[in-house]
Amino acid sequence: MKIRDAQNFSDAVVDILVAERIKKNISRYKIAQDCGLTEAALCYIEHHDRRPTIYTLKMIADALNIKLSDIIKQAEENFS
Repeated sequence: MKIRDAQNFSDAVVDILVAERIKKNISRYKIAQDCGLTEAALCYIEHHDRRPTIYTLKMIADALNIKLSDIIKQAEENFS
């Protein structure tokens, strides 16, 4: 996998997490608080200005009460 492909995959995971956050009607502020992030940091992640670590993705998924592994599988299906 090339670097750009990996970046696009990371962005796809983030996009799914954002869609889940919006679907559940949870604010950025609430997720950021639950994860120990600033709202600005979460905004940077959601707008693809920063790429989160697996640790951060796991915290966000947990705050949304979803499995990160399910999100990664969904991103893989959409990415292929």
